[in-house]
Amino acid sequence: MEDGDSIMEAWAGNGLTVPGANKAALEAVTTGEKGILIAGVDYNAYSSMKKGEPLSIYYPASGTVVNPRPAMILKTAPEMDNAKAFVDFLFSDEAQALVAEAFLLPGRSDVKCDNRSNLEDIPQLATDWNAMLDAATDTAAKLNALCQK
Repeated sequence: MEDGDSIMEAWAGNGLTVPGANKAALEAVTTGEKGILIAGVDYNAYSSMKKGEPLSIYYPASGTVVNPRPAMILKTAPEMDNAKAFVDFLFSDEAQALVAEAFLLPGRSDVKCDNRSNLEDIPQLATDWNAMLDAATDTAAKLNALCQK
């Protein structure tokens, strides 16, 4: 058994759960829930801070990983023109301003967020995305299988 497997088994044995994609990413941290934060979404924290909640975001000096979300169109899309128009809209001034207002990081570097971190303010680790993608599926499957026992 690999060291990573035994660590995941220990987590699962202690009642670890993996929050789903639609669960508030910081809920496990802010409420003391017995979950592990696999990925964080800044809009949860920033929107809480805007409401006056005493919450701060800290980025490690060594850097963190910023995971981009690609926008793509499948070759088999039944409404190709509409799909292309939507992707064009995603990167428009209007849509990127909406993204910034929603406490998310815009996909364009010329669109800035007010009163919070912009992408260039966040120290980032150099990331080998191909290696991460190769390992991600197996690791997630193992962890979820252990947590469902």
